[in-house]
Amino acid sequence: MVNIIDEWEDFAKYVHDKVGFYQILGVDKNIEVRVLAGKAGFIREFESATDPLLKKILEFCEKERSFLRVGETVRDEVFFK
Repeated sequence: MVNIIDEWEDFAKYVHDKVGFYQILGVDKNIEVRVLAGKAGFIREFESATDPLLKKILEFCEKERSFLRVGETVRDEVFFK
């Protein structure tokens, strides 16, 4: 189970040295970003790729922390055939 944190600043304080993952869904309009660290998650949808909070989140994930970008997900039981 993942606990969704409503505010980005609260999530950013929580993660500290945790390994995390992030995913970007959509292009240009209706961009959704999902960030996971431990049992905490953050989800937000943005109308524009130029949104300041979206830029802040991506900078956090890509440069300041060792977060891995997720391209797609596959259920555990079908990962290996």
